[in-house]
Amino acid sequence: MTVPIKKPVAAGDIMEAVIAKGDLAKLTPDERVRYYNETCRSLGLNPLTQPFSYITLNSKLTLYATRACADQLRKVNGVSLKILSREIADDIMTVHVRAELPDGRFDEDLGAVAFPPTLKGDIRANAELKCITKAKRRATLSICGLGWLDETEIADIPASAKRPAPPAANVMIEAPPHDPETGEVVEQSADKPAHGAPAPVPAHAENSTPLSQAGAGNLSVEDMGRQAAIRGEAVFRDYYWTRSPAERQRLNAIGDELRGLMPENAA
Repeated sequence: MTVPIKKPVAAGDIMEAVIAKGDLAKLTPDERVRYYNETCRSLGLNPLTQPFSYITLNSKLTLYATRACADQLRKVNGVSLKILSREIADDIMTVHVRAELPDGRFDEDLGAVAFPPTLKGDIRANAELKCITKAKRRATLSICGLGWLDETEIADIPASAKRPAPPAANVMIEAPPHDPETGEVVEQSADKPAHGAPAPVPAHAENSTPLSQAGAGNLSVEDMGRQAAIRGEAVFRDYYWTRSPAERQRLNAIGDELRGLMPENAA
């Protein structure tokens, strides 16, 4: 009996999914990096400032524009902005912004947020700032010919339609060596502590209270992760691998914040 050979997915099919369907999920991590960098290069953006982020929206992995994207687009293209009006009607604040290029071409767009009378103090002020920001970024993306969602709009999309992008490998955390066949952790040599052994505490944390004695029962997984990160990468790694897969995923979601807390990454 002849077994048919499974044909690999053609590169053209992958690019069709990206260009025609807007789905980046079929790209490999390396291909996503190349796509991301090429997108930034074509627009004159610095990829190191993370002008775009990934989100799974309506079952498609796609990009959305961050604050850095709109700010850089205005600088690169010489976009000037002017707020034309600011109105409140039916508990909705609407801000009308005009964007103009040096050649005289202009575009206009709106930003709108819920603005009921019950909003008070800082919450009311932040809602107004969000509305202005949304209008400015929408006008910027529009005049630059980009149809990406802005990060201020992502929060307004129903949770049922979106979910975070699949977490990428976290370079901050090293997985313990394991047998690829059985999944069992491989024991390490005597000169290197095995996974699960107490990690060495950095000098700055020698006199600090262990997590188990710091009221950890009243802290969330994220807060305990922050405490561990402050004590150093080794302490955090030991804490990380004692967590369940679901808890590790929660920690991965705030990976950038945790890396910033580690003394090893201090400027």
